Amino acid sequence: MTQTLLAVLVLLVAGLPLGYAFTRAVPLALVLAPVAGAAVATAAVLLMLAFTGPLLLWFVPVYLATGYLAWRLRDRPRLPVSRWRDAALTALPLVPPLLRLGTEPVNWDTHLIWWLHAGYFTQGGDFARESIGNPVLVFSHPDYPPLASAPVALVWQLLGIRDFYPAGFVTGFLNWSAIAMLVYAVRVATVRGRPLLSWPAAIATGYAAWTPLWVIPTAGFSDAMCACAFAAGAVLVLFARPWPGTLPLALLLLSASALMKNEGLSLVVALALVGTVRWWRDRRRAALLWLPVGVAGIWSVTARLLGAETDVLAGGRFSALLHGDADTLGRLPMIIEFMAGRVGWILLLTLAAALLGHLLLRRARAGLELGADGWLWAVTAVHTAGLIFIYLITPYDIHWHLSTSVDRVVIAVAVLACASAACWGVTALTPDPVAGPDPEPAGPDPLPAREPAGEPA
Repeated sequence: MTQTLLAVLVLLVAGLPLGYAFTRAVPLALVLAPVAGAAVATAAVLLMLAFTGPLLLWFVPVYLATGYLAWRLRDRPRLPVSRWRDAALTALPLVPPLLRLGTEPVNWDTHLIWWLHAGYFTQGGDFARESIGNPVLVFSHPDYPPLASAPVALVWQLLGIRDFYPAGFVTGFLNWSAIAMLVYAVRVATVRGRPLLSWPAAIATGYAAWTPLWVIPTAGFSDAMCACAFAAGAVLVLFARPWPGTLPLALLLLSASALMKNEGLSLVVALALVGTVRWWRDRRRAALLWLPVGVAGIWSVTARLLGAETDVLAGGRFSALLHGDADTLGRLPMIIEFMAGRVGWILLLTLAAALLGHLLLRRARAGLELGADGWLWAVTAVHTAGLIFIYLITPYDIHWHLSTSVDRVVIAVAVLACASAACWGVTALTPDPVAGPDPEPAGPDPLPAREPAGEPA
């Protein structure tokens, strides 16, 4: 138990300066700290792989740099919805499902992928580089991004342990932080709605991370953290009013998502494509959305240079698909059936809510200064198409591949759809928006004006 508590404390301390730099509020920085700490550890891992040496040698200067950044930004206005009460409402309702973290950490994939990667990161740059390019370890998917593994490696290295209970809690609290940031993002987006409506809607969106398989966020996987960090960033970008500092926070969350899982790259590319269309006249804003794609590209290039390969892409059925191979195209009904069986009813209900909201509540949505809902659905559609494409070309038995992965990869679809529904629910039940320029003052600086928010996608 002592090691577990120390592991969580290390994760919080590692991320608190960077969390404060992006929020300028200690309560919200504590909520963001696990994701921020994982980002700091990942930066150290990337430097270690590039220049070799032990992990701690690179962690120290990165950590000091985040402290300097926090000090330089200390006078900037804090983000909205960032008081202690807000942080408690954001994070504490998510604690009950996390009680399962006390169970024995025995998940197969967790050990053979994420914690195995953490193990060779703790051995230093030379060992890790050889492990990533070692064909004997190809079963461990060495091309998978390191953000879920790096903080475990950091904790193991700092505490001098290799125990799996502390690793499970580090991974679990990283999931908790990402889910809490999704709750925060929905609350910020609907901040002009009544708090008694906005908070339950935001918390309910967070609970969508436990769909369709409720054990995933506490089983050592990175899927829920990837999906929720992305959804939080997407909601802040597409829905929320551009409060000072919101966009940098969104870019941090999107970059973290891209470095948590290969599917995170699909997600940030989908958002960048949709955002480029959405803001084609605002090239600077559109260009910023490609930064997380570039961050993911850094890892992809690093992994390729070290000899890692993506199994699906290396042995994929590209040619068969291009030539209209009947067996390849014949996978489509099974893929749709599996995915619909997990989130079909969620998509049906949330799409119905979105269509009704678009027909009846556009003016009310504009009064809440919520961005147009269609853009979030466009991101969801592009990402879903990407998932279907991967399943069509996978070199593995399609039934096995779907059975072992679909419960996890559709979490992003579920949380995006539920974020849409939550915002429509607050819109429908809010008779009048909260008056004034800022219902929860975030700082002395005046808020920038925003373009009309109720336009269709």
